Amino acid sequence: MSAEKEETSWGSVAVLLVAGIVVVVLVWRSYQNDAPGITTYQAPAAAPAGAPRAETAPSLAALAESAFNAGRYDEAISAYRKMLALDPNDAGVYTDLGLALHYSGKADEAVAALKKATALEPKGQRAWLSYGFVLKASGREKPARAALEKTVALDPATAQGIEAKGMLKR
Repeated sequence: MSAEKEETSWGSVAVLLVAGIVVVVLVWRSYQNDAPGITTYQAPAAAPAGAPRAETAPSLAALAESAFNAGRYDEAISAYRKMLALDPNDAGVYTDLGLALHYSGKADEAVAALKKATALEPKGQRAWLSYGFVLKASGREKPARAALEKTVALDPATAQGIEAKGMLKR
């Protein structure tokens, strides 16, 4: 190849390269002007240290269950009471609170919580069984027997009914 053709060849490449760059820049600028704005996600600001966190029923329930299962009854009691502040008519929470109170040695409070659970849910076998169990454990045989008989009367074939029958025999 001659030197003149080589210069022309490189010159053509240079012109094509510049033209390509110009096209890319024009297309890019056109896209920037016509493209919809892109909104990026921005996480909410973290609460300042020491600020109270919003507590939801599910988060409190998880905390209470974890604390109860670990034998941290005072922590569970606190979580159950917060749950009752959110829903004061939840018989299941009163039942759980009553058991936590019982295991923490607060028999009278336990009985009161379980009595409330049975009032809120008169056909709740778990509440009646727990009520009978706590009454029996605190030496209140006559009301315990009545609560356990109520548990059996609701349905003798369930796990709670079977447990209540066993407790009545002891």
